[in-house]
Amino acid sequence: MSTEHSLNNLAAMPTRDPEAKRRRLLDAARAEFAAHGIAGARVDRIAKRAGCSAGLVYTYFGGKDELFDAVFADVVDGAVTEVPITPDDIPGYAGRLFDAHERHPEVARVVGWYRLERGTALPSSAGAATGAKVAAVRAAQEAGTVSRRFDAEQLIALVLTLSAMWTAASVEAGSDAADRAVRRATVVDAVRRLVEP
Repeated sequence: MSTEHSLNNLAAMPTRDPEAKRRRLLDAARAEFAAHGIAGARVDRIAKRAGCSAGLVYTYFGGKDELFDAVFADVVDGAVTEVPITPDDIPGYAGRLFDAHERHPEVARVVGWYRLERGTALPSSAGAATGAKVAAVRAAQEAGTVSRRFDAEQLIALVLTLSAMWTAASVEAGSDAADRAVRRATVVDAVRRLVEP
């Protein structure tokens, strides 16, 4: 066998990419936890969906609970990265949050399972993300561009709730695009009325 032939065979072999495997496990676990919660999720289903061995879950994450924590942290990080707050346009921010909820309905389910099964306050990663949003709103209030009718913490809670309440994941949501556009416009308008000075 020639050296060139050996190199070609080596190039055709799958490479070891621990980060790619970790990412596949996180994505598979997000779907599993969204569908079944922490108690109902199964490591073997997660591994099968990720195309990995179940042992890798324990190698990378330590166990199912730690994997759920990693998924939750990933969800929080993704939300902050995908939809950063814009304190100069909070109604637009609410509309973008609505869109993100529509694109990723599993996120609301993962958060719901966290609240149901953990029964505790959200972890520090979520608290830090919310704290940054509160600080941005408070600065906008001090600058006079956002109303002080509600304190910054209340305003963020209202914006987050309004942006999620009529998405495709809610039972009240209609399924057609026209209805979706009306729901989104209503959310944006409601937030505009909350924040206008």
